[in-house]
Amino acid sequence: MNKLSQLCDRYFDLSEYGTIPSDDMHCLKKALQSFLASGKKDDAFVVYFCFSEIFKLFGKGYDNTQKLLETLSDHEYHTGELLTKHRDHYSHSVYVFALGLSIYACDGKYREAFKNFYNIQEGGAEEFLRLWGMSSLFHDIGYPFQLAHEQIKTYVGELWTEGVKPYVTFGNMDSFLAIDDETAADVSRTLNIANKFKSINQLLAYGLEKRNGYDSKAIAQKLKSRVEVQPQFMDHGYFSSVILAKRILDNKDVDFTEKVLDVLTAILLHNSLNKYDIENAHRIKLTEHPLAYLLIVCDELQNWDRLAYGKLSKRDPIAWDAEFLMDDNSITVNYIFESYSIDDYSSGFLKKRPNKSFDEIQDGNFVTKIYGLIESDLKITASVKEKKKNKRTKIYASEDSFINLCDFAKAIHASYDEHCRVNNISHINSDFASLPLEFKVSNIEQAKSYAYKLELINCFYSSKDLDYPIVDDFNNPEIGVGPDNLSFLCREEHTRWVKEKLKSGWCYGVDYTDNEERNAKKIHKDIVPYEVLTKEEQSKDALMVNNIIPLLRRLGNNIKIYSYRAGRKPDLVIAGTGHRYFTDDREALKEQVKQILLRYAKDYRVIVRTCYAAGADLLIAECACDLNLTTKAVIPMEYEDYIQDVIHDGEINGHPMSEEDVMKMRHLLAQTVSCKVVPDPAFVYYEASKYLIEKCDKVIALWDGKELDLHSDMGEPVNRGGTFHCLKIAKDRGLQEGKSIHIINCYR
Repeated sequence: MNKLSQLCDRYFDLSEYGTIPSDDMHCLKKALQSFLASGKKDDAFVVYFCFSEIFKLFGKGYDNTQKLLETLSDHEYHTGELLTKHRDHYSHSVYVFALGLSIYACDGKYREAFKNFYNIQEGGAEEFLRLWGMSSLFHDIGYPFQLAHEQIKTYVGELWTEGVKPYVTFGNMDSFLAIDDETAADVSRTLNIANKFKSINQLLAYGLEKRNGYDSKAIAQKLKSRVEVQPQFMDHGYFSSVILAKRILDNKDVDFTEKVLDVLTAILLHNSLNKYDIENAHRIKLTEHPLAYLLIVCDELQNWDRLAYGKLSKRDPIAWDAEFLMDDNSITVNYIFESYSIDDYSSGFLKKRPNKSFDEIQDGNFVTKIYGLIESDLKITASVKEKKKNKRTKIYASEDSFINLCDFAKAIHASYDEHCRVNNISHINSDFASLPLEFKVSNIEQAKSYAYKLELINCFYSSKDLDYPIVDDFNNPEIGVGPDNLSFLCREEHTRWVKEKLKSGWCYGVDYTDNEERNAKKIHKDIVPYEVLTKEEQSKDALMVNNIIPLLRRLGNNIKIYSYRAGRKPDLVIAGTGHRYFTDDREALKEQVKQILLRYAKDYRVIVRTCYAAGADLLIAECACDLNLTTKAVIPMEYEDYIQDVIHDGEINGHPMSEEDVMKMRHLLAQTVSCKVVPDPAFVYYEASKYLIEKCDKVIALWDGKELDLHSDMGEPVNRGGTFHCLKIAKDRGLQEGKSIHIINCYR
């Protein structure tokens, strides 16, 4: 079985992109990978942002879709808990998007059906991305209309269990849905038909008649009545298609093509219209409407990791993860539940009852329901398994409803300007808009990291007025780590920037003459430890940190930074040491190291410190970086001298380092928040190793158990640093093997 992220990657391996720059596709891929790894709303936001910037749906990028998406998120966050049944739709839509990309990549039958339907001779992945992205990412944007209806329904239902009850309906619909003569003429021209549509309902009804054979007059009347007289249910799918249609029709630079109409009718069909309200309705076929078919399948399959808002929704948790196998005309899903049973206190005492979500899949009703919506020979298999969910990490006090990361990112970009305090900020939008997508996303990633960095100095942000001390100056010694808050935040930001660059395919390099050449080659001289940066470069991060507070206020979103009254998780420093050269399997050693680090990371902010020598030191540092833990380096000589020394040591000991090995060492060192030089002219590594052990709480050692001398009989250094001597220093300090000292058997 595969994770969805693995299957989704196959889509990006398809070489069918004609017009989208490879850097932009890489941004979208990376954003989707991050979301599928975390499921977090702020990671979902970056997917929406990248897609909107690439395709500019309404003539411009994300700015034109911002309100559509953020309104959905805000409404769900603030009103969802008032409902009986409700789960999130913001992150859900990104999961649906990823499912569709995976099916397109893995299911050759669907891929060919899509190409044949739209008469695509070559490629097709780019056009699929455009149409599927519109269909999936926007299929629930009309949910606030349903939320309003459901809120009143829930409220009156709890107050009056019997009798006639009031319900919400919507007025001004005729004016809202009207299409002016000029726009109607443009639509007729692009659709190559004589009809002049007077309303969006007529346009949608025409689309259903063309693709599904339904009577357009009857459908138009049904669309009108189900909104104006609907005491039981208000269909968000209808409103989603209407809202998207209005945004497209309002933009004269975007042609309203047949494919765009297919996107709208796919959204219209995905929820309830085809289930309940169309007379003589039939199940949707792949060959009649491939977008609607796929949206229905993916919307139903996405039945995991959805935040429950409603009271009943919380009672029967759905799966927290899922695994997949996909092939031609075949989808196998394994839904992973934390428990098959639920603790039930409704009778006044504790008893166990089956989880209804689990039972529905186990009994086969889940798959049967999907087949009730589509007519297909697609083989869908769903199963369940029980697996304990690891405690979710990286949850911070900063306001998790804050989704307007775009404004945050713009403020960050502007804050690097040393004149931004006095300049008019009216230029902020145009400056940000001119950036390449990769750099826009970089600013967004920096905004996303702000909650984490603030947590490190015992702070958080919120747009609410709270009874916590407001932070106006990071240099205030009474908050965080004291008077060094500014330097602390700068180091953390540089480390985050390095990690982001490395993930985007950049590497250390100095062979460029200007920024344009640098960006083309994806090399950067500043992919080095913070201490190696020039004072000018260090000052840029300090400028941003100092300026972000006033800029956020001037943007008018009321975000404030507060200081905790109590601190964050305590630090735990783990020293890594061991043999420079060994014969054991490297991946097996890494797995053992990671298990130890993960054990401590549950309760502590783990800081891994090594001397970054070849072998064990670099392996342990690599494990820490893989787990996104903080790393620090202690090296025995200046940065460049030390790198050359490690290279030379490998050559004379029969373990020469390749260029790739050297670059990997540079990149690991560049990700440290501190790179301290502890020189020892007499015996190169010993003082650094001693400093390392004396500053730690725990030790991980890759060691064969042999006690070797540091010097030969002639007094020459033969065992640089010495793993045995490091352990001896640790034991002399009172650290105990098995408790504070973790030895992993490793042979030279």
